[in-house]
Amino acid sequence: MTKQMLDISTTKNKELGLWEITATLTLPPITVTRLKKDKSDAEYELRNAFREIVEEIVEKHCEEELS
Repeated sequence: MTKQMLDISTTKNKELGLWEITATLTLPPITVTRLKKDKSDAEYELRNAFREIVEEIVEKHCEEELS
């Protein structure tokens, strides 16, 4: 049995008239590598690299789950 990376639950909140969406993202280990001249640039580069990967994963799985 394959575990889903993105588990989404969608319900209509009748009191507020809004959609209530709860999502749990389960990721395997992800490794990124960057080469930088200045060590001080590493934090930004790593945050950005992981953010881009997670955005792609969420976008792909949302398209599958919410369409």
